[in-house]
Amino acid sequence: GMGLERLTAVMQGVHNNYDTDLFQPLIQAAAKLAHITDDKNTSLRVIADHIRACSFLIVDGVIPSNEGRGYVLRRIIRRALRHGYKLN
Repeated sequence: GMGLERLTAVMQGVHNNYDTDLFQPLIQAAAKLAHITDDKNTSLRVIADHIRACSFLIVDGVIPSNEGRGYVLRRIIRRALRHGYKLN
């Protein structure tokens, strides 16, 4: 569908969701913390996307747990951490 990220990409005239102003501040902040200059790094993009997804889940009232949406949140956080470890 035409979600927030795709609509933003169309409106800003970019071909990639990660080049929009929704993701670039997250990617740049993660790159600065990891001392990386390549903002096309896959791990940076995964971390930025997962930060966004976690933010939406938390605002919806989801807390990490062992079942349901809480489990999904927990898995997303763990995957973002795994990519953070890849960046040191």
